[in-house]
Amino acid sequence: MKLFYTLFALAGTLANAAYTGDIVQYWVDQSAILVNGTIIGGLPSPPSGWFEAMVQASVLLAATESTSESLSFQQLVVSHAAHDALLWTFHGTRLYATVNAKLKAALPAIGLDPASSSGGKAIKIGRNAAQTAIVARADDGINNFVDYTQQAALPGVYQATPGGSPIPDTPQAQFIRLFGGVGDVKKFRAPSPPSVNSSGYEAYFEYVKSQGRRNSTVRKAYDTETAYFWRESSPIQWNRLAHAVIGNSLATDVLASAKFYAQLNYALSNAAIASWDSKYFYNSWRPVTAIRRPGIWLASGKDVSDATWEPLLTPTPNHQDYLSTHATFGGAAAAVIRAWNKGDAINVTVSSNVTLDNVGVITRRVTNLSAAAIENGQSRVFGGIHFSFASEEGNCIGNLVALETLRRFDEHWREI
Repeated sequence: MKLFYTLFALAGTLANAAYTGDIVQYWVDQSAILVNGTIIGGLPSPPSGWFEAMVQASVLLAATESTSESLSFQQLVVSHAAHDALLWTFHGTRLYATVNAKLKAALPAIGLDPASSSGGKAIKIGRNAAQTAIVARADDGINNFVDYTQQAALPGVYQATPGGSPIPDTPQAQFIRLFGGVGDVKKFRAPSPPSVNSSGYEAYFEYVKSQGRRNSTVRKAYDTETAYFWRESSPIQWNRLAHAVIGNSLATDVLASAKFYAQLNYALSNAAIASWDSKYFYNSWRPVTAIRRPGIWLASGKDVSDATWEPLLTPTPNHQDYLSTHATFGGAAAAVIRAWNKGDAINVTVSSNVTLDNVGVITRRVTNLSAAAIENGQSRVFGGIHFSFASEEGNCIGNLVALETLRRFDEHWREI
């Protein structure tokens, strides 16, 4: 390890330099690259929020323990905290060399000689911070086995989606402990979804059937683009949108940046866990299951079955419809960014990094956070993979979770 760092001590420019960007943003981005990249290839929804919250908790602990030190010292502390938290999160994978390379790439710009006594002190603080967070989350429930019993294939009841696993994703995620001492997840449980036997259900059904069909003749071109634009992993895309909003304004205030991104990612993770609580409580079917179901089941007595129907976005995720976790993510992220921004009005350009169906990268100007959250939820309806009530209520629940996370944050953020 000493030899590893000695290479950087040889550069004379290192002594008083500091990374000119926001070091916290740097590690948020590197975390995203690891998950979106081919090595991991993506994560189920709750773990995708959980791991970012885990890393940012480590970073905030590290930043808090080094506020009296120089900027380069703080940057080195934060970098080692993020590095160790990432390796713990993905231990057992082939990411060791990759995560090491992310740290190595940042060291010359940070400029503090890791082999010096000051550098050694910074490294120790960063490592201790990560270890504290790791110990705190070691028994949070994410690794527990929770069985799932398939219910009878009645109208409205979740069934495995085409091409998906017979068991829905991560049933244990409904029991993961919330970040920041927010309390019992059940207080965020959504109200009951519309009954399939109700007169109003048919309108929801017909809307997603027509708007979400792969070869829809009624969906607008902009709405098709919306489905693709918001297709990316929500924690990754909303963190990138946050970058665009705050820019480099916190680059020299490591603690403020660490606090903001911890708030954002605590809220994102909590929103996903809350969504999973509702998903497994209501166990609601996906649009593709409803549309392909043979026979008559609507209250009107109409036969609406279409065995050949395909959604725009395939495959349909193999977990329950209600709530839309994509929408809870958006509602939560918008609330945290709005609190920092002191309002909805923004003016940023954001690109989606996921391309599908030969559709290239889509870039959009985002001018209102609440509107962006609503559009993010609607995107799953236009994609044919959620009923609109799942997205509408998901946005509301995500907002509530974020507000409670923010309300308790200053006193309870150490309750990792």
